[in-house]
Amino acid sequence: MPFDPPIAGQTPLDDISGLRDRSIKTTSQLNAAEAENIRKAVLKYLASKPAKRSAKFDVTWTKKLHKEMFGKVWAWAGSFRTTQLNIGSQPYEIETHMHALLDDLHQWPTFGMPMIEQAARLHHGAVKIHPFLNGNGRWARLLTNIWLKLNDQQPILWPEQTIGSTKHHPSPIHHHPPSRRPSRLRRFHPTPPRTPITTRD
Repeated sequence: MPFDPPIAGQTPLDDISGLRDRSIKTTSQLNAAEAENIRKAVLKYLASKPAKRSAKFDVTWTKKLHKEMFGKVWAWAGSFRTTQLNIGSQPYEIETHMHALLDDLHQWPTFGMPMIEQAARLHHGAVKIHPFLNGNGRWARLLTNIWLKLNDQQPILWPEQTIGSTKHHPSPIHHHPPSRRPSRLRRFHPTPPRTPITTRD
């Protein structure tokens, strides 16, 4: 099948066995299908402030969020991966690392940590764990924006173009050493809000 090779920062699309719609034959078709699925999740959580009961920020809900974003396209959406990627936690560590990240997330406000610092650490931690077969970058970016919206903050405008375009600009968090990534992410928060857009990641 003529799927394009991954761009810098993307997880390679090595296995399409979980693709629900077999009429999808190209990367642009896949991008369009995923974008429509993601759009519905974005509207659900960012069109207005989400209720805490619908965005619980526990491990079960983070898996549900991924399924809401990709479940119409991929059969494995919302399930933690069982194979090792070129990035991320070992499969047997994913559940533990996600619990630790979310436990920390709920503690940060009690320490008076600024929201942008919380957002940077949440995004960095989620990308570092890379819990799913694919879609981790887009999931982590929406996860971060939901946390901001839940706490009466403006969502981050990520520096990237619409999914499926000829030029892609993945989140710069992928291209710098882990120790520098959270601080680098803070640069992007002050930009005026706009509906989040995505590249394949």
